Amino acid sequence: MGKGRIAFGVFLLTLLAIAIGYVVSSAVLTFKDLGFQADIDFFYLAENYFYLRDYRPDDFRLVNLIMVGFGIAGLLMSIAVSGSALTKFGLTHWQKTGELSKSGFFGKPGTGFILGKMSKPKRNGKYLVAKKFPHALIVAPTGRGKTTGFVIPNLLTWEGSAVVLDVKGENFEATARHRRKQGDKIFRFAPTDFEDRRTHRYNPLLRISELKDQAQQQMELQLLASLFLQNENERVQGLLKGGIDLFVAAGLLAFQRKKPTLGEIYRIAASGGNKQKEYMARGVEVQNEAAKLIFTRLASTNNDTLTSYVSLLMTSGLDQWQNPAIDAATQASDFDFRNIRKEPFSVYLIVQPLMVEPMAPLIRLFFSDLLASMQDKEPGPDEPWPVMIMLDEFNKLGKMPIVSKSIETLRSYRGHLAIVTQTIPALDEIYGENTRRALQGNAGVKLYLTPSDEKTVEELSKAVGKTTKKVVTRSRAIGKNPFEGRSQSVRTEEVSLLPEDEARRLPLEDIVMVIDAQMPIRAKRIEYFNDPYFKRIHGEQAGDLPFPEKEVATSLSASDENEAIKKPEVGAAVEASEPVAEPAAMQPSPSPAAMPARPKKQGKLPIEPVDRAVVKRESIQRAAMEDTQRPTIVTPKRKRAKAVVSVDAEQQRQIEMDLATQVELSLETPTEADVVELNGMMEGLEQLKKSMPEVAEKDGELDPVPPFAAEQERQFAEDLANGPALVRRGEDGELERATGEGTENLGYRDEGSAVKA
Repeated sequence: MGKGRIAFGVFLLTLLAIAIGYVVSSAVLTFKDLGFQADIDFFYLAENYFYLRDYRPDDFRLVNLIMVGFGIAGLLMSIAVSGSALTKFGLTHWQKTGELSKSGFFGKPGTGFILGKMSKPKRNGKYLVAKKFPHALIVAPTGRGKTTGFVIPNLLTWEGSAVVLDVKGENFEATARHRRKQGDKIFRFAPTDFEDRRTHRYNPLLRISELKDQAQQQMELQLLASLFLQNENERVQGLLKGGIDLFVAAGLLAFQRKKPTLGEIYRIAASGGNKQKEYMARGVEVQNEAAKLIFTRLASTNNDTLTSYVSLLMTSGLDQWQNPAIDAATQASDFDFRNIRKEPFSVYLIVQPLMVEPMAPLIRLFFSDLLASMQDKEPGPDEPWPVMIMLDEFNKLGKMPIVSKSIETLRSYRGHLAIVTQTIPALDEIYGENTRRALQGNAGVKLYLTPSDEKTVEELSKAVGKTTKKVVTRSRAIGKNPFEGRSQSVRTEEVSLLPEDEARRLPLEDIVMVIDAQMPIRAKRIEYFNDPYFKRIHGEQAGDLPFPEKEVATSLSASDENEAIKKPEVGAAVEASEPVAEPAAMQPSPSPAAMPARPKKQGKLPIEPVDRAVVKRESIQRAAMEDTQRPTIVTPKRKRAKAVVSVDAEQQRQIEMDLATQVELSLETPTEADVVELNGMMEGLEQLKKSMPEVAEKDGELDPVPPFAAEQERQFAEDLANGPALVRRGEDGELERATGEGTENLGYRDEGSAVKA
């Protein structure tokens, strides 16, 4: 403040004091002359001032003394005030009730985030509602009550749709029935609920597959992949880009097959031992030119690089879809984020605490798809409902760039985002300090619940701000008498409104809020189970929890809602003209080539006497089948040839099976999923046959009779000499029985896995 302004202020304050003295003098004269019942005449003194001087000197001296006294008092007061202003530093203070009311924090619960209350948890009091601020950042270590004091109270009062990451599922149990009573549709997405297997389904690819423009489909797939496929190692980002290209091409092929699921993308990317031949076949199959170009380019890449692409793609998040539970839960969608503002519904993504980090790719994909769907277009007049998004355990989900970008514009799309993290350093580790500060700045409201780590304590103390504190220093000289040698000095200094030491020891029931462009707020946190208002709402819930009506069956095959697909190979097409059933005693089957299928409306297979010699090999056969379904890790040729030949010989020995060990069963009609699985096994067999000459390569020459083939012939001869009949598929595709006397055609054709040229 300039000296001129200070002098002007002193003058005005002194003049005001003199005016007050004039009013008092007028009152004294009026009461003295006319009595206490008379009205005060404020002009009496001005009109009779000189008369008093000449004829009433005593009264004249009295009124002058009153006015001068008031003037001196005003001058001294103004000097004191101006002297204090010269040493003022920070002016930060905690907002009082009047300021909170003026700032709009006493709004109706449900119109904004409920942050806290003005009274203790068990008492009635005014609630603090951030109606003017759409987003909030909550910093709360474990055990500070963020769920009971923030998440559940907001879910019990929010008017609109809600999507929440529900760790442990307690939010669903505490609020789902109330939200259903309010009119919300309730969806419980719990892909890792292995105990009950009751989960709604969510497929993020359905929205993309419904786009008419294939170029837009490709762009959306690239965006989707970049949102949830992440690797912390900066040196492998180039390889990850190659993996994302494979993801996009596989996604376009999955759309063509009418199977728009992430599980299908996983199977396309991971299938096949020889990646070059596999991707060449996929390039022939796919019709989209962009996908065809990607597959062709990948087919011309060396196997080591392709293996790196696939490995990095899997470790970046896609490998979650090897789990049949996750695959089944993402094959279809029971809700559509594009309608979340048209009709209110609540989605609870339920994950157990130990599964948050392993499930982080799926969680990132889930919320990234939500934000992308909401920002696809501005809400229309038929989309009145706001959307509350709760991102709990945000620091464990990995980097989500769409969150840091969307928080700047999400308000115009009626989105309200609450980010919950345990500490500030946890955000810095993932996003960096600059991005974290941008998140804090765009949040509007920062809510702190008794921080624990040093950096968060320091950050909170700085964020609250500085204030001015008066410091009095007293001193006394030694050796002087008690009345001499004493001195006192008063000074002002700048200090934190909330010192770090005090912030570290905040009572657990206290909360601190840092508000954009406003003074900070210190209040009490809510305990919904103790608060009279929320306790009543929670207690009025009745009925069963709104679980999904039926369990979701887990299977590696496609959903029944998807059409059966055709998978053409290079120069060949696989047809499933009729459903094919596997004999129950043979499941799981090691190879469709060795297992005759029974076409629909055909007679029963002839039953031969049981040969116990092959029964003891059943466990080996099952293990061989499981191995054929796993992706093959490609190693350099010279180092792997001998090992591969040995493994293939053991597997090939189990391919042909003696059907005499079977018993006659009543088989159910096979499903389309059975056909798809059988076709996939047939592809694996064909690739195994094509790779046989390569693995038998020795010193640059091909061995015409690999060791496993000789062993196969020896095994056939031994089995035939022992008498039991072997049923196998002949060259024409029909089944035949081979015995010691010759070969007999059975008249059955394995049409379910027949390959047409």
